[in-house]
Amino acid sequence: MMSSKSVEWLQEELESGLGVSSLLLLDCRSHELYESSHIESAINLAIPGLMLRRLKKGNLPIRSIIPNNEDKEKFVKRCKTDMILLYDEATTDWQETGLVSSVLGLLLQKLRDDGSKAFYLEGGFNKFQTDYPEHCEINLDCSCPSSSPPASVLGLGGLRINSDCSDGESSDREPGSATESEGSPLPNNQPAFPVQILPYLYLGCAKDSTNLDILGKYNIKYILNVTPNLPNMFEHDGDFKYKQIPISDHWSQNLSQFFPEAISFIGELWQ
Repeated sequence: MMSSKSVEWLQEELESGLGVSSLLLLDCRSHELYESSHIESAINLAIPGLMLRRLKKGNLPIRSIIPNNEDKEKFVKRCKTDMILLYDEATTDWQETGLVSSVLGLLLQKLRDDGSKAFYLEGGFNKFQTDYPEHCEINLDCSCPSSSPPASVLGLGGLRINSDCSDGESSDREPGSATESEGSPLPNNQPAFPVQILPYLYLGCAKDSTNLDILGKYNIKYILNVTPNLPNMFEHDGDFKYKQIPISDHWSQNLSQFFPEAISFIGELWQ
């Protein structure tokens, strides 16, 4: 089965008007790149690096990595009936070494396994924008820096999922448990902490929670400590508000029982 569609094919679909109504475009690049420019009508997919292992194991439905609720509803309604076209920055060949193990390849396979008609765009966004800029939406007011942005929600296209358990184990731990070894640096395809989940919500580790420079840089004042034994370092300083939920870092731990308490604490930011 053919896995890709050309930029010429996509241009014809968009020109005819049929593409908008019968084609779901999924942008697998970072949120910053999507915000600065993307193909018209495309939906952005984004995922924290810590969730990669769950995605690989099939425990993470694709709808859950669509941050926009309206786009999520659109995907749920149309993913089984409409054609789906994924694109990253510049993938050209499905047979290219490493593509099958990339998150783009994983998503393509998962969509097909779920019964969707899914393809990827040859040459990605770069080629399409070069050939057909009139079908790309550009945000001239985008304040995204030209250099690498702060650790944030990751785009999916360029990530790779390792088959061994060494990286997978560290990526599946709860961030507050901070059980990573000091001698085991994060793999190159993982972001540095903290990772931005929402504009006001960051996912970090114990080391971040004790670093005043990091806390100040991201204007973090509320800290949710999900460990049974790590201290709330600045609890008595008056500048930070803490909530500690004693969650054990073990696969058998029932996390759902702690959700209401955690959500309530996070919700205080808006009160």
